[in-house]
Amino acid sequence: ICNGFQILLEAGLLPGAVLRNKSLKFICKDIFIRVENTNTPFTNQCNDNKVLKLPIAHAEGSYFADTATLSSLIKNQQIIFRYSDKSGNITDSANPNGSIENIAGICNKERNILGMMPHPERCAEAILGNEDGMLIFKSIINFVKVL
Repeated sequence: ICNGFQILLEAGLLPGAVLRNKSLKFICKDIFIRVENTNTPFTNQCNDNKVLKLPIAHAEGSYFADTATLSSLIKNQQIIFRYSDKSGNITDSANPNGSIENIAGICNKERNILGMMPHPERCAEAILGNEDGMLIFKSIINFVKVL
């Protein structure tokens, strides 16, 4: 999550890199992401194309990958989350940081490592005003239960 995603990229556990936000400014706000793949330990409790409202807080959160890497991510269904509008439409205006293809989160080929810029842990309880992030944690628990 966020800086952890950056570490996974720098360590080579996930492909690509994160760059400065397109605006060159720190961004801290709620955004929407659409679930692109529910066949992972992190999204198995989500419906196809489920839209989640999650916060972001970063200055370097623009995901980038070269053409070959991006093609591989698409082919292997490793793009897990994309920035979207409230209705799930993938648009330039819904992309808060300039990430290529509106990518908000990816996984490795084995689907056991997830990296994402938004913060689901900051919206996983009613007392926080939003429980959308809880779906990711419920998915992990569900996955572990069936092992």
